[in-house]
Amino acid sequence: MERAVQPLQNFMIDKAGAHSLATTVWGEAVRLRVSRTQTNGAYTMLDYYAPAKFGPPRHVHRQDDELFLIVAGSVLIWTPDEVQAAEAGDTVFLPRGKEHTWKGYGDDPIHLQVIVSPGEFECFIPKIVQQRLTAEDIEALTRVADEAGMDITGPPISDAELAEYLAAPTWNRSEGEAL
Repeated sequence: MERAVQPLQNFMIDKAGAHSLATTVWGEAVRLRVSRTQTNGAYTMLDYYAPAKFGPPRHVHRQDDELFLIVAGSVLIWTPDEVQAAEAGDTVFLPRGKEHTWKGYGDDPIHLQVIVSPGEFECFIPKIVQQRLTAEDIEALTRVADEAGMDITGPPISDAELAEYLAAPTWNRSEGEAL
């Protein structure tokens, strides 16, 4: 049985600085701009920040499509089929179920505007902060990822992989050659 979606009755404005940042001990930070409860479960919008050269482990969002606008910094986007470089001003779409990761490169910190739909990811960073997890808390981080609708599938992009991919900015893994 489908649930009835109630139309939103009011518009909203999220004032810059209205919400505090949830920041992990390793420097990832997120500020909720629009919650999935405000959109009847349609999407979540986040301000996301990470240190230069940071990159999350390879992962899959089971239910969330992910769209992000790179506001600052440069990132290498990895999927099993393709690797591409993206920089400030670029928009990246990653469909649900597609294994992916990214890694910052260069000296600038990373700032992304992120939209995830339907928004399971919304709880991920705040739960890490609330539970005071460190990067060494692998079991707990895996559990929190699962609660946020993600499966961790592998390690982050290594520095050696980053150097290899940046030497050939577009790489098609299924063909095994630089494009």
